Amino acid sequence: MTSARFGPLWLLAAAVISGLAVIGVGHVRSGGFVVAGALFAAALLRLILPPGRAGGLVVRSRLADVTFLFGMSVALFVIVVALDLRPRG
Repeated sequence: MTSARFGPLWLLAAAVISGLAVIGVGHVRSGGFVVAGALFAAALLRLILPPGRAGGLVVRSRLADVTFLFGMSVALFVIVVALDLRPRG
């Protein structure tokens, strides 16, 4: 399989890995926003790109893919906003 077949999936993977790295260094809220933004960007890319150019983002129908990616980005955004990161004491 060539890298061209994955298309913008590489961008999504790089953004998610970056977000997880930010979380790993202790900035949970910022990293969560990066991952949520990456999922939102993937939903937009899946919506606007034709199936031949969307590469690895094409899993199901366009509607199902966009709905799932957008739903996951909103859910993660809400979870990150609702996190209580104050130390208990």
